[in-house]
Amino acid sequence: MCRVVLKWLVMTNLTYPDPLGDGVISVRPWRDSDLPCVEQASQDPRIPQGTTVPVHYTPEAGLAYIARQHARLTSGQGWSLAIARQDTDEAVGHINLMLRPQQGVAGIGYWIVPAARRQGIGSRAIALMTAWGLGAGNFARIEAWVEPDNHASQQVLEMNGYLLEGKLRSFLDFGTRRADVLVYSRITSDAEG
Repeated sequence: MCRVVLKWLVMTNLTYPDPLGDGVISVRPWRDSDLPCVEQASQDPRIPQGTTVPVHYTPEAGLAYIARQHARLTSGQGWSLAIARQDTDEAVGHINLMLRPQQGVAGIGYWIVPAARRQGIGSRAIALMTAWGLGAGNFARIEAWVEPDNHASQQVLEMNGYLLEGKLRSFLDFGTRRADVLVYSRITSDAEG
C-alpha cells in the first residue's frame, strides 16, 4: 500500500454516524442484546461462509462477533452496524461500510437473517448507508461485491442506483472454494443526479 493511502487511513478518525433511520428500520451500533440476531445468522448456510459470524453459535462466540464489529471502527477499518426494526429495536441484520485502499472509496456489505428477508429491510439499509456514505461520509465511490448467483442482492443494489461494472473471476476465497464476484458501484455524481 502506498504511503499516501496509509497516511489517509491513519489520519481518518472514525466515529459512528448519527442514528440513521427511515421510520421502518434503523442502522445503529451493535449491542450485546443483539445476540439473538447473531444466533439466527449463524444458522444460515451462507452468512457464516462469507463473514465473521460464528459457524457454531455460543453466547461467547456471539459476543466475540459483536466485539469484532466495534473493533472495526476503533481500528479505522470502517463502520459495522446492526440493522434493526425501528419500532421494536430488534436487530435483524448487519451492514458495513469498510474503507478500501483507494482514498475516498468504501465497500458496502450486508446480510439479513432469513426470517426478516423479502420485507425490504436490506434495500432500506443500503439506501441509508449509501446516502450517508456519499454525503456526510465524504466518499466519492461506494462499491459492492456480489456473487453472480445472489440475485436478491443484485436486485437490492440495482433498486438503490448501483450500476454493474463487471465481473472479477475467482476473486474471493472462502477457504473451501473460490468465487467470482460482480462489482456494483455508486459514485457521488450518481447521488447528485
